[in-house]
Amino acid sequence: MDRLAALVLGFFMLLAATVFGLFHYRSRGQAETISVTGAAAQRFESDVVKWSISLSRQVPTEGFGEGYAQLRADLEHVRTVLRAAGIPDEAVGVQPVNAMPTWDQFGSRTGYNLEQSVYVIAEGGGRPLEALALDPAPLVDTGIVLGSSRLEYFYSGIDELKHELLSAATEDALRRAREIGGAAGQTVDEIVSARAGVFQITEPFSTEVSDYGVHTTASRTKEITVTVHATFAAE
Repeated sequence: MDRLAALVLGFFMLLAATVFGLFHYRSRGQAETISVTGAAAQRFESDVVKWSISLSRQVPTEGFGEGYAQLRADLEHVRTVLRAAGIPDEAVGVQPVNAMPTWDQFGSRTGYNLEQSVYVIAEGGGRPLEALALDPAPLVDTGIVLGSSRLEYFYSGIDELKHELLSAATEDALRRAREIGGAAGQTVDEIVSARAGVFQITEPFSTEVSDYGVHTTASRTKEITVTVHATFAAE
């Protein structure tokens, strides 16, 4: 009886060892992976232009009314010039007037500097708006004072472009993994995990990068870059 029990016990121990061995072998097989980083980049042209300006007038302390009237006239002239360039009133955004006191060297208030921020958004390339921003003579020749002027460039298809770049970066990662696996006699097909990096949208030939991503608006021509960190199963 003791011998039978010993045989049964030995059988189950052998079975357990076999099962454990198969599980361990399968686990090791599943653990065969290759991790790589794929990248993709593309140059593109912006098709949306935003021009931000501020209209400014300095008035004495008792000249508030006159200053507001001047700014209204300035704004209407800006709209007229924009219309002549084919830019409708709907493309113009206007902010409330800010009044900042001015002081003389003795600390006495001399008046106010009135400023009104205006922005214009032109789609479809925005070349007329860009030309006006770069040479605002039709505005300043009439006495309009531009307190500030800034051009920004955007791309209306940026979301679709990002999706395309992510796909291209993933394909690049797969290609790299297959090159590495092929050198070791392994087959690489199934993706185990993937993590996309941040997008770097910079001027052409820029070396600017950031852990949080970059999105420059100062250049019409831009270059977008993204990386994908992927792990593939290898056999």
